Amino acid sequence: MRPYWHNLFRRLQGDKGAGDPPGPVVRAGAAVASRLYGLGAGLRRTLYARGWLRLRKLPAPVVSVGNLTVGGAGKTPVVACLARLLQDRGKRVAILSRGYGGQSRGVTCISDGRQTYKKPPEVGEEPYWLARTLPGVAVYTGACRYAAGMAAWGEVKPDLFLLDDGFQHFQLHRDLDLVLLDAASPFGNQRLLPRGPLREPLAALAAAHSLILTRFDPERHQAQLAAIHRAFPDKPVLTASIIPVSVTAYPGGQAQAPTALRHRALTAFAGLARPEVFAATLQELGVDLKGFRIFPDHHAYTQEELDRLTAAALEMGAGALVTTGKDWARLGERWDREVLLWVLEVEARLGEPERVLKLLDRSLQR
Repeated sequence: MRPYWHNLFRRLQGDKGAGDPPGPVVRAGAAVASRLYGLGAGLRRTLYARGWLRLRKLPAPVVSVGNLTVGGAGKTPVVACLARLLQDRGKRVAILSRGYGGQSRGVTCISDGRQTYKKPPEVGEEPYWLARTLPGVAVYTGACRYAAGMAAWGEVKPDLFLLDDGFQHFQLHRDLDLVLLDAASPFGNQRLLPRGPLREPLAALAAAHSLILTRFDPERHQAQLAAIHRAFPDKPVLTASIIPVSVTAYPGGQAQAPTALRHRALTAFAGLARPEVFAATLQELGVDLKGFRIFPDHHAYTQEELDRLTAAALEMGAGALVTTGKDWARLGERWDREVLLWVLEVEARLGEPERVLKLLDRSLQR
């Protein structure tokens, strides 16, 4: 049933690739559910803000990287980018993640910075991707980020915690709240879940210390940047691009420049919150895209699905398949089929890293 609800959510937001919009009864029901959700979300933030629900504090500063919308803003690459900036300044960093999509329960150490101990499906692909991408950075997961943070403190004594997807994790004190907004569509259709992608009303951004417009293109998104500045004149507004940095063909390939995909006939597949972004990236790289199969975000692939993907690629005249680094993690980083699988990796690049470093320095001094 999960693919059905995933598709319905996309249709409610007007995603033409998901099919026709739902009928008036479904839309009305979703609108009522959105109002109820908004009341609950507002009440929860208020209870924590006024101290009526308990807030816990870790022994080191906490920098939260979060979203106002559901997925797709490039949060994981931005967390990795911030971790590298801090590492370059000689800081010991521990990333705390909920670990969505993994089988492990309770606190799990994916990496202590020296060794990676867990892989998908035991743990979620996003924290594992961070652990694999960031040698020297500890990654801990747990529904209770305070417990995960205390475990990391007892084992690695970080100078700073990066709280992955933390804007709505009110249980934990944050010294710096960074909220990401996709430059092309900062607020989606401006409706709350499930009618739209907003996790909270726009007024919740008053609690953010800074906003970061991600996937920012200076030639296309100046109007969006100006609109955000006007709407939130008291907030520092930063930008970040997310760019492809390498591709590797499996089995047994070596990392190459993304230009290696140019003019290749490929069939793509991905389980992402914003699969259209991946499709656009492939087109910008000059891929001869024969087909694109979309799966729900955090999808666990079955052997039958991989068989169908392989067969479809051959039928469409594609020489290989292509997917994302996160999907590669969900595949267990294994591929032994008759067609090659290209894996595209991306990185976030901050437009003004010195401004981010000043914000980070202030959080370390609190």
